[in-house]
Amino acid sequence: MILHLLLVLALQATDAVAPVPEASERLRLAAPEAAAFPNTTLYGYVVDATNARAIRTEMNRIRPSLDGNRHDATTVWKYTTQFSTVDGRCDPSSVRVTYTIAITLPDLQNRERLSSRDRQAWDQYFAALKTHELNHARIAQHGAELYEASIRSAADCQAGRAAASATNDQINAASAQYDAMTEHGRREGATFPN
Repeated sequence: MILHLLLVLALQATDAVAPVPEASERLRLAAPEAAAFPNTTLYGYVVDATNARAIRTEMNRIRPSLDGNRHDATTVWKYTTQFSTVDGRCDPSSVRVTYTIAITLPDLQNRERLSSRDRQAWDQYFAALKTHELNHARIAQHGAELYEASIRSAADCQAGRAAASATNDQINAASAQYDAMTEHGRREGATFPN
């Protein structure tokens, strides 16, 4: 049920990464929705090539790795919990869950030097890639609410930790299922060159 809900929320909202620098101003302007997404830091990896084939070659060489696989872009998140204590004991009903998200996208340095055909292909690809990564961020954002609710409903903190772990597994499964359904965004147009 949670898995289905997270997927539906991500799809309805379509309006351990290698260290990369925070996004340049150019990337922030190219991906304003990602840069402004709540609790999110946008990162970019620099792509200097000036034609479609060279861009793909460079991206394949330097794109980020997640779980041992390289991807054109990644979205990762972390949930942090804070509890109050009552009579020196943890109170799961008091939990507050916060989250942070990191989105990593390619930061194309020379878009204006591309041929009009390559530029159009890049723009379509990049728009689809941004949307795909934002959907992962939406899964994480809605997952934080479910994560908190699962802890709050537990009888004690030990049960809360177990519930949180199970919910986290469901959130990760929803993200993985979204990638499987979309072939990591390829079915949504995140392919370059076409």
